[in-house]
Amino acid sequence: MAALVGTCTCRTCSKARMTIERIFNLLDTYGWLLDSYVVDFFQEQLWERLPDNWKTVLQTVSPEEFGKWLAGDISCSRIWPLSLLALRQAAKYLQLNRDHRSDESAWRCDRGKKFECNSENFVLENKNKEPHDTSHQTSALNKHNNLFLKHIKIKKQHEIQQIARICADCAQESNTKCIVDVGAGVGHLARSLAFKYGLRVICIEQDALLSQQARKRDKELLISLSKHLPDLIVDVPQHVSIRLENNNSDQSKTVEDMQQIFYDNFNLNEEKFRFGIVGLHPCGDLAATLLRLYTSRCETKFICIVGCCYMKLTSQYTKDILNGYPLSKYLSSFAKHKLSYTALEVACHAIENYCDKLMTGNYEDLIVHAYRAILETILIKRNSHLRHTQVKNVKVTKSLSTFQQYCMAATADFEPNFRPEDSDFQNPQLKLYLNQWQQIVIFGALRTMLAPLVETVVLLDRFLYLSEHNLSPILKPIFDARLSPRNFLLFSMKIE
Repeated sequence: MAALVGTCTCRTCSKARMTIERIFNLLDTYGWLLDSYVVDFFQEQLWERLPDNWKTVLQTVSPEEFGKWLAGDISCSRIWPLSLLALRQAAKYLQLNRDHRSDESAWRCDRGKKFECNSENFVLENKNKEPHDTSHQTSALNKHNNLFLKHIKIKKQHEIQQIARICADCAQESNTKCIVDVGAGVGHLARSLAFKYGLRVICIEQDALLSQQARKRDKELLISLSKHLPDLIVDVPQHVSIRLENNNSDQSKTVEDMQQIFYDNFNLNEEKFRFGIVGLHPCGDLAATLLRLYTSRCETKFICIVGCCYMKLTSQYTKDILNGYPLSKYLSSFAKHKLSYTALEVACHAIENYCDKLMTGNYEDLIVHAYRAILETILIKRNSHLRHTQVKNVKVTKSLSTFQQYCMAATADFEPNFRPEDSDFQNPQLKLYLNQWQQIVIFGALRTMLAPLVETVVLLDRFLYLSEHNLSPILKPIFDARLSPRNFLLFSMKIE
């Protein structure tokens, strides 16, 4: 296992610890916004919990105007409460810079002197070295890039293009030809790494159906490319179902299994087995598992992960289960490290998209939160045990625009005696609730304003975890946040 070297005192790690402390100090006062369920807006009278001077202003603000203010539009001439202005400024100052185009957005532990970052890619110090394979076959494959993009949405195309290039650079610099793609899905990233960059890739995916689809698409791509490049030579990705465990004994068995797969399928003859880890949005605790695998095994030479689904992180520590958050010794010993499920869930949404919807008046899908909160009052009135009951995910559209239509669609799977009745919609209180939909949209926007702080804590915790293992982490946004809200890459390479 990589030796723990304790607290790094470099400027970046010191800033990370200070940032975490300041965020929790801020959340002491405003964390209740993140911990609240919007569905409880009326039951818990959440609007009444806001400061009086906030309510006085916000009840007269349109969603469009609030969206502009939230985005920092200086054309907003309204006089806002100083405490609200201070909160917006503090949140902006303390959160990680989510702009993938900014040269100042990268965080790098100063222990690591081997790497440099720019806004386009991670650039290694040896400037004369090609960042990845530029063979004739690679150039020829690039001419048929359209074949790689079949069945792939714009968001995924954007993500794969960025992370594949970085992963290929890491592989070359660390002299590593083997890649383990964890949570590989249908293998879009793996095919890019294998076909375009000549890497040997094992795809780990627990869903057998996804692995089956991946093999089918591998074959289809190989056939299509062979028509244009009859001499094409490629190591097709191997798709396996291996459960990654947290404890060292199970990880040893996992590494042995992966080594055998590489040897059997790729005719490896290297005496020293080594591989890199890549994870494009590993869900919940899986990101923590990959980081533990990277720190504990000498065979792992680099890691590139972009996390997601923070609300699925576990925070308890038992004999058999290691927590997904916090990971670092610093945050584990920090008195204020608790983050609620609702806080972690809202951190998975993009503040950029929320602001865009408000500013453009395109917030039909935000109004659904108001409808759901009002439906909650009806359900609880019918039976108190129905509180926080899961309803069907229903979008508010022009074809389904009334509250009653929404309620009937959302509770379509309920027992008849639990579904709203016509008499429920005749309640005069209902009209008063419906007239407060803008307040619910703005309340949601206040929570979204704080959401990047939660993600900042989670990512800096992982950053410090690698730093504590002397593994020189780099944390940087590499995707356009509007296309891919979870856009931060956590990267580290072991230098020999």
